[in-house]
Amino acid sequence: LGIPLKTEEPMSRHTTFRVGGAVPIMALPKNEEEVQRVLSVAAMEFGIKPFFMGKGSNLLVSDGGADLLVMKSCDGLSRLELLPEGERPGHRTILAGSGVSLARLANFALECGLTGLEFAHGIPGSVGGGAYMNAGAYGGEMKQVVVSVRGLDKEGEILTMDNDTMEFGYRSSAIRNRPIIV
Repeated sequence: LGIPLKTEEPMSRHTTFRVGGAVPIMALPKNEEEVQRVLSVAAMEFGIKPFFMGKGSNLLVSDGGADLLVMKSCDGLSRLELLPEGERPGHRTILAGSGVSLARLANFALECGLTGLEFAHGIPGSVGGGAYMNAGAYGGEMKQVVVSVRGLDKEGEILTMDNDTMEFGYRSSAIRNRPIIV
């Protein structure tokens, strides 16, 4: 695959609670194309759906481990850039990879002179997990700042969901059991 893999990797090294036994394989994709390759091989050759994780916050894994192929995004899907002003004059958009920490995203917005992500600074998770569960704190939540979410379905096909399609609710979104957020 040409993608960094770890075998018999203890999940305790990857969760904020520092608990969890080993998983047989952990893939560490660095970009969207590598995520697509892992999905393709996992689905076509092994008939399994990988478990996609970010920073491992709010994630409990049994000390007995889990029989999963885990893909960890926070070590690779870390693109973060301010896009040029586009269709919405006066509005700027940040493109953030799913592995970017919410604190790093909030700091980046501040450095760019943008507001709206202050609530995210204290949330320990990643952008992907934050969008997945509509993370929020201090009166703010992801649904207030997300324009769209790019994801991959289990076969690796690209999907884009706008804010309305995401159907954000209290700690939920339409993304559950659907695409992997990239």
